[in-house]
Amino acid sequence: MENRSTSAEFFDLLEVGKSAAYEAGSYLVQMLGSAYIEYQKALNDDLLDVDLEAERIILTAFHRKTPDIGILSEEAGQDKEYQNYWIVDPLDGSANFQHGSPLFGVAIALVINRTTVGGIIYLPTRKEMFTALKNHGAFLNDQCIHVSSTQTLQKSIIHIGDFAKGNDPVAVRQQVEDITELATHVRRIRMIGTAATDLVYVASGRADLLVNHATSPWDIEAGKLVLLEAGGKVSTRRIDNRILAIYSNSILHQEAEDLLYADNGIL
Repeated sequence: MENRSTSAEFFDLLEVGKSAAYEAGSYLVQMLGSAYIEYQKALNDDLLDVDLEAERIILTAFHRKTPDIGILSEEAGQDKEYQNYWIVDPLDGSANFQHGSPLFGVAIALVINRTTVGGIIYLPTRKEMFTALKNHGAFLNDQCIHVSSTQTLQKSIIHIGDFAKGNDPVAVRQQVEDITELATHVRRIRMIGTAATDLVYVASGRADLLVNHATSPWDIEAGKLVLLEAGGKVSTRRIDNRILAIYSNSILHQEAEDLLYADNGIL
């Protein structure tokens, strides 16, 4: 396809993504409580039938409406190499969904010329559509959102990413140590089991900071753009065999880096 370069075209593409996310989210709400396991992808990480159907809904819409844009999806992988492509997580929070929890979302990012320019996170049980377009701000149901103004870690609500689904006990112990160090310096800590939701909660001021170890683009790209466009800040460091990423309201960022990165021997 020819490279799309105007804001109007990006807005049009974002609407395509929003429509696909809404359709998949509506299906997921109908299926909540009735999913079954197709197979186990990894230790403590199951693939559900609804993962595949929600993905099919989204990919069908994209193939029909944007055939010249590639797709990188969590379950289906990447169809071919493209400069422009969608990144799709059809169900972020599968373990929650499997247990009937309403904490799950649909995450879609738009990449143009290998730069993430659009982000969509839809939380279907709350009917909340978070969106962002690079250099145009972040929105919740078309209303502008911004990160919190919390000034110190001691007054902050911190989210932590799910680290229990891997099969590396050493990495899990290290991640637990990171959180243990953090626990005595903050007001509250939450683990809700969906990175997409974590990121938009920081973006909208419902939380002040997220510490996450996820690296897959479908886990973070859409929500990261929403956070950045809402005034947040991101930093990532590799420590031994793991990634330690901090997503914040910007104000708390340096304090969190000093605590977590310095404690691991890096800055």
